Amino acid sequence: MLLEDARRRTDEKLAFDPDRTMLKVIRAQLDFMEQCTKGGRNPTKDETDRITLGPIAVKNLEEEDPEYADWLKELDYTFCVTWKTLP
Repeated sequence: MLLEDARRRTDEKLAFDPDRTMLKVIRAQLDFMEQCTKGGRNPTKDETDRITLGPIAVKNLEEEDPEYADWLKELDYTFCVTWKTLP
């Protein structure tokens, strides 16, 4: 699942650079996404408004790690539109 892949990649990056605040924010948002979708429910509008993975990915990660940036953008979009369509 894409969420699990993104969490794993984030953890790998944090292991290499544990003080990088942006990665901590990404990890917290991924955890929040998991919490909001447990049991197959769709997130509420208030919950989707809290996710900023897409802008973070575009601004900070597209050149550094394009695949990871794409994952985060896809997660952000899918979380905000409809979680059940996530690949």
